[in-house]
Amino acid sequence: MMHQPFLEKLALHIREKHPGLGQRLCIVLPNRRAGLFLKRHLIPAGDVPVWAPSIFSMEDFTASLSGLQVADPLELMTTLYEAHLKTEGSAASDFDGFYGWGRGLIRDFEDTDQYLIKPDTLFTYLSESKAMALWNPDQRPLTDFETKYLKFFNSLTDYYKEYTRNLLGRKNAYHGLACRVVAESPEAYCDAVQWDHILFAGFNALTPAQLTIIRYFIKSGKAEILWDADAYYLENAHQEAGLFLRKYKEDQGLGGFDEITDYFKTSARNITIAGVPRFTGQANLAGSILKNLTEAGDPAILNKTAVVLADESLLLPLLNAIPPEAGDFNITMGFPLQQSPVYNLFDSIFEMHVHATEGKSAGEARFYYRHLLAVLQHSYIQYLAGQQALAPVISGIRNSNKPFAGISDLETAGDQSEGLGKLLHLLMKKPVSVYGFTRQLAGIINTLKSGLTEGTEKERRINQAENEILYNIALIINKLQVLVGKAGYIGELRTLHALFREAAAASPVAFYGEPLKGIQVMGMLETRVLDFENIILISANEDILPSARNHNTFIPFEIRREFGLPTHHEQQAVFAYHFYRLLQRCTNAWLIYNAEADELGGGEKSRFLSQIMHELPACSPLNHISEVKPAFDAKLGMPGEITVHKDEAILEKITAISRKGISPTAITQYLNCSLKYYFNYVLGPGETEEVEETMDFRTLGTIIHEVVQRFFEPFVGSFPLEHDYNQMQKQAEQAIAEALQKHFPGGETTKGRNLLIIKVAEVWIRRFLEMEAETGYNPANGDHLIALEKQLTAPLTIDVPGQGKITVTLKGTADRIDRVNGHTRIIDYKTGKVEARSLKINDVASVFAPAKEIKEKAFQLLFYLYLAGRENIAAGDFSAGIITFRSLKDGYLPLLLQNNDSQPVSEAFEDELTRLLEELFNPGVPFAQTTFREHCSNCPYKAICNRDEVKRF
Repeated sequence: MMHQPFLEKLALHIREKHPGLGQRLCIVLPNRRAGLFLKRHLIPAGDVPVWAPSIFSMEDFTASLSGLQVADPLELMTTLYEAHLKTEGSAASDFDGFYGWGRGLIRDFEDTDQYLIKPDTLFTYLSESKAMALWNPDQRPLTDFETKYLKFFNSLTDYYKEYTRNLLGRKNAYHGLACRVVAESPEAYCDAVQWDHILFAGFNALTPAQLTIIRYFIKSGKAEILWDADAYYLENAHQEAGLFLRKYKEDQGLGGFDEITDYFKTSARNITIAGVPRFTGQANLAGSILKNLTEAGDPAILNKTAVVLADESLLLPLLNAIPPEAGDFNITMGFPLQQSPVYNLFDSIFEMHVHATEGKSAGEARFYYRHLLAVLQHSYIQYLAGQQALAPVISGIRNSNKPFAGISDLETAGDQSEGLGKLLHLLMKKPVSVYGFTRQLAGIINTLKSGLTEGTEKERRINQAENEILYNIALIINKLQVLVGKAGYIGELRTLHALFREAAAASPVAFYGEPLKGIQVMGMLETRVLDFENIILISANEDILPSARNHNTFIPFEIRREFGLPTHHEQQAVFAYHFYRLLQRCTNAWLIYNAEADELGGGEKSRFLSQIMHELPACSPLNHISEVKPAFDAKLGMPGEITVHKDEAILEKITAISRKGISPTAITQYLNCSLKYYFNYVLGPGETEEVEETMDFRTLGTIIHEVVQRFFEPFVGSFPLEHDYNQMQKQAEQAIAEALQKHFPGGETTKGRNLLIIKVAEVWIRRFLEMEAETGYNPANGDHLIALEKQLTAPLTIDVPGQGKITVTLKGTADRIDRVNGHTRIIDYKTGKVEARSLKINDVASVFAPAKEIKEKAFQLLFYLYLAGRENIAAGDFSAGIITFRSLKDGYLPLLLQNNDSQPVSEAFEDELTRLLEELFNPGVPFAQTTFREHCSNCPYKAICNRDEVKRF
């Protein structure tokens, strides 16, 4: 049974000590959320209404006293930049350069004011320490960089004065400045308050400025402070959770500690520590715990349950894991705007325009295809335009081979409706200015809003949440528009994009509903002064709880400690208090951490967990702590093998393919993996076409084949002479350019990797021509080219059980057939690596046998030999081989058959091929995954098969 919650205790104190004050009583709490829960405890038992007291968070309270408005992060950043411009003059950085370090300076100014440090003293000390670090005993003059470095630190006081002067002149402030204004003149701000009494409750780590204000009210008899502390960490000098409270206990100006609880010693609690892998595992375990709680039978138990996220990025996985049985739940932290699809769309639009280049005309922009596709394939743009309408546009971008595309390029991609044309123009219009771009974004928002409010009632209900998120995006864009309008220094879209991201990070989307009903989902800071019977804490890992030392600051640790500014030690003490106070009154707690290490380590549970495992049981046997390694019901074994049985439709498709012609490539693919053959040729989904930014080797091979064919085609029936080869050398560059225009249209070939590949192609062709010229072909002796790019075909009849005789068409293309010294050669050109051993086979049957490495090139040459023999092209002395442009010094590499005395090659090949094709048509032999996982490494379908890659060393 949970002890009396702190807020219930506070409500009782108010009713007993301050009855009837109503709004003349002011309650100040650490956060706003606590005020809602306090009001629930203040509801009277009878039906007689009472006036509720005024309830503030500390930030709202000090802002109210000072009469200042706490500015949002955008306002603070731009105001500091104005101070930077005024201080640095002509040497000022642009906003892009300033933005990166401006946030650290804002935080340092916040600390300076909260801790009532004199800016002149602190920043003078800081600049002198920097000067000492650069002191040169040898009198060497400072470099230009060192001079600017020192000048910046010497100017920090000026930055501070100009920054605060501008804010105060607009009646604005940051929280620390508001606290300082009140703390330095408390009589001017505190004497005339409207309340008869002020009650500060539940605080732990107060700043000197806040303490000064509280002490003034207590000294004047207008205030008191109630602490929430347990003897376990308060009276143990080694417990960091009590670091601040021990100091306050000795501070006479704050009054005494009325009551110190001893719950860790006197109350029973069950704590379960669980390590599970990754975010999803933690979220699923939390969902499983919630389901078990609902099955306990007490419907009110979930109102006493909180799920606390030490790492708030786990919100989405958690929401997906909360079981339907859990009913209502309330997200106190709000939904992170940056995790919403609407934000992703606008972030992609920003990204697209930031990296845009000049278009074909002055008013057109060209966008990098990946950024453009990210926008056009976004679900909301698909929803507005229609998936079918956008399909030809997207296909046109993929097939264009242009890394950048503009609106004029998209207009040629099929017929476009008027609505689609307007949408594309709105998305891709080149902004005339940064301000113009904010108006363009506002137009996109209005278009989205209209689209999301149309449709059926059901669709409108589904879109309601998206509209709420879109409203928050609209607020940010409106702020940016106002900001850009009055601040001429925001001249780059990149800067506007950074400000958009900054504003979105600070703008969670509030969820509307009953805030006090059901499970509470909250961040660590929102748990302050709240108590729950059941606690589920997620991401209880080191460097998250407590957080890592990653604060951006210009003030080094030693100087912070010298001036009493907070360091990571104080920050960790704050986390420790939140952690122990969370457990203070609970009955059951599940502390879950990520047990799986990543590339940089990790997987370590928080040291707070290790501490309680050793210390709490020693404090009291009522604390029962267990550590478990949960096992989920999900079966994570190896996936089953995929097989596809050949029904009538599949057999018909195979028959249709066989009539058109089966190539050696298709057959070797079947030998490698029959399932891949099914995907590629029978099912035929094909691989997703991608823009070919960098020319791949297939395109390179096609270009070289075409150039060689163009040069040699006029000489079929003979061979070129020496002067012909010289003429080809002169024409090589132009021939390559024309082939590029045909096979790589729109591709960037004047720079980068593509230019290098083209130069390689040119070198290869020139060397090939030199090799051919040096071979010394003699047409007078009968040496001649028989054919180039020769289409070879032959029918083959097979006998399929249940289907009878079926005639299959075999087809292939021989790059070159020639006759040299009375020997006929069938030559295949390759641009890839070819080793002579891959063309050596023991017998014909070996190329058909399943193996880790199918000898595809040897099979292809055997296939060509067979077809050429069937067409009576290769008669007498003949062979098949390869010329590889990658290693032209090897010359002609023939296929070598080592042991085939018992049967002619053509007969043996036909027998094996017949057997294989009969298997392909056999309905009793399904398509199946290869047993050799080495074949899966580069397979485009490996994700379907869930096959791991086998790495070759």
